[in-house]
Amino acid sequence: MSEDLIQKLMFFSSFILFTALIVHFRLKKKELDTRGSSAELGAEVDALRDDLDDTRAQLADMQERLEFTERLLAAGRESQEDKTG
Repeated sequence: MSEDLIQKLMFFSSFILFTALIVHFRLKKKELDTRGSSAELGAEVDALRDDLDDTRAQLADMQERLEFTERLLAAGRESQEDKTG
């Protein structure tokens, strides 16, 4: 094969590859845009937000219980120190 033919084939294959990549990424973008606007995804986000709200409420409850327990332990230590001191 001549060098000229090899260069033309390399240019043509690079062009085909580049064009295929452009088409692939445009189709992927279109798929993501379509999927992102579906009602099903919105429902899933709402469910996750509800779960997050529940988790936050549970965490706040556990923090209150921990603070109460810490106060009880501190009061117990103080009363034992008063008895021994």
